[in-house]
Amino acid sequence: MGFFQFGRKLDIGLEFSLEDIPIFSSLSQAEQRLIEKKARLLEYKKGDVVYEEGTASDAFYVVNSGRFRLYNRARGDRPEQTLLHFYRGDHFGETSLLTGRSHSATVEARSDGLILRLEKSDFLKLVNDIPAISLHLNRSLGHRLTMAAGGSHRREVKISALYGKSRGDREPALWIDFAKHLVGVTKGDVLLMDFITPAGPALRQAFQNSQLPAFKLATMEPSREAELRNHLIHHESGFHYLQVDFDKTSDKEERKLFSLISVLTARFDHLLLQLPLDNAHLSFRALKQSDGIYIYSDAEVQDLAECSHLVEEFEKSFGFSRSEIKVLVPEEDVGERATTFEEKESILGHRIFALIPSSSVQQQRYEASLRYLAKELSGNLTGLALGSGAAYGLSHIGVLKVLEQEGISVDVVVGSSIGALVGALWAAGSNSQQLEAFANTIDKKTGFFKIFGFSDISIAHHGFFKGNRLHHFLAPYLGEKTFQDLPKTLRIVATNLFTAEEVIFRAGKVTDAIRASVSIPGIFRPFPHQGQLLIDGGVIDPLPVRVLSKMGVKKIIAVNVLPSPKDWADKHKIQQEKYRKRMELVANKGIWDKTLTKAMDRFHRRYSDNIFNVIMNTIQFMEFEMAEVWGRKADVLIHPRVADAHWAQFYHPQKFIQAGEEAAKAQLLEIQQLMDE
Repeated sequence: MGFFQFGRKLDIGLEFSLEDIPIFSSLSQAEQRLIEKKARLLEYKKGDVVYEEGTASDAFYVVNSGRFRLYNRARGDRPEQTLLHFYRGDHFGETSLLTGRSHSATVEARSDGLILRLEKSDFLKLVNDIPAISLHLNRSLGHRLTMAAGGSHRREVKISALYGKSRGDREPALWIDFAKHLVGVTKGDVLLMDFITPAGPALRQAFQNSQLPAFKLATMEPSREAELRNHLIHHESGFHYLQVDFDKTSDKEERKLFSLISVLTARFDHLLLQLPLDNAHLSFRALKQSDGIYIYSDAEVQDLAECSHLVEEFEKSFGFSRSEIKVLVPEEDVGERATTFEEKESILGHRIFALIPSSSVQQQRYEASLRYLAKELSGNLTGLALGSGAAYGLSHIGVLKVLEQEGISVDVVVGSSIGALVGALWAAGSNSQQLEAFANTIDKKTGFFKIFGFSDISIAHHGFFKGNRLHHFLAPYLGEKTFQDLPKTLRIVATNLFTAEEVIFRAGKVTDAIRASVSIPGIFRPFPHQGQLLIDGGVIDPLPVRVLSKMGVKKIIAVNVLPSPKDWADKHKIQQEKYRKRMELVANKGIWDKTLTKAMDRFHRRYSDNIFNVIMNTIQFMEFEMAEVWGRKADVLIHPRVADAHWAQFYHPQKFIQAGEEAAKAQLLEIQQLMDE
């Protein structure tokens, strides 16, 4: 294990930002600075132990990058048991600190990574001084790890609250389908716990018009296993349903509510708590036990405005961070005026986690949305970050080819610059063979006219090319498709020219997003979008790992195609060697051969420092440094290398594609291990 402490504030560089960590993201700047002063970053190599089972607790840990495993070592007849995996943003060590007990399990690094460490005294003081941290820990403490029924082993339990602000039966049906998909994704035991009485028609229909007998908290005891079991209804898809009824609000019933939840955590891996509209209802006390909350709101302006107040209430009263509150909105508007995705978020004042298609109109996309929600909740989302790099980005196709051949499933694709173009085509349904055929259409003679063309030449002070031809070039492949039309979840990164802010496209026309993301400064005109001028996404985020992390993606594969300083040096040596060999070939020839060879070399060198090379090489030098930092935060980093290549060699796709294949195959074992966790 290596150890270092940053001499400056932790959030001033790319290495670390408290805003990315859920437990700290809702804190004020002053509170974050306080943590920065106390915190240190520890560097771990794969196989290093953070702490051992049975040792005294002395610190609180938050994963900044890498993967870590919590497990019990084998003892006697007891085999080794993996309990949890920790990814970026996850924290551990607090249970032992707050209970004063020794560590009950061992934590080891599954990959190279960084961990934020707070000493015991500093952690306890922060818990005492910052209520938001205390609320966050109180909600998760006690049910993250619990004994399975029979006490044979321990496993993680997640509790999620479900709240609906919609009309009709769409929302109850959504939670039923959510529970179904959670069973399918996790293969675990799932309980939909309903505090709304009487049950609505959607629930009665789901259980074939069963009477759905309610567990009456006032007269029944959660500890009576037979009594509780009689009220658990099994759905044919695999989840269980329990309706809970309250006669009155009292301290006794509140204690019985928490007792009931405690009993159920010994039986189920996931508890979904469906809350009533009345936020004064006793069931809302269950939010103290919940890891997060899903809010389903209609898309009309009034509904979104009301939902905005709800989000604020859940933050202030229950200590949920913004990333723990997931707002779901139907994809289509039902009001008088249709609103864009951006308008919905502006009214809401909060990110929309997912647009839910209509189950009756777009069944396949509806099912895909629910599967995505289930995978995110269970920590099973796999994301792919495709970086910038001009022609080097054709290596992405080779990586995709290997992922397809090995059956590696990817749920989210995020692309920057050329990574946005390749990623968008793949997310739209083109497979690697089709992408390779697409790349082969760009030859040396006609490639310029397909992507640029003389009609696309622009006044130089805006950029050498307008970028309009790119729209025409992509139209046969993407047409008018929007992000919501794609089979895979896609995000595309661009940069605001005047604020240096990262702009993440999540909605709208895909070709517009690509055009913005590939707007190489000085070469393409900036792309106007909603009052902004956007340039190449690689300028601010050449390897968009952080975007995936903020989306809650736990398993991240990143592809950095940019050449390293060593690659540039090797390329220069190859070129020098080629020149030496050319001169050797003409050494015994006449003066005209020697003169011509030297003249061609001078011409080549003069051409090599043209304005396009100056712009692109300079950008790629800087982008590589940023990409290298972000690449360390991915679980698997793939770095294809092409020994002798040029950023504009789109007409030689095979050498890039082959490099991508070779690099992905070299990392295949690590990728498979990641997918198996």
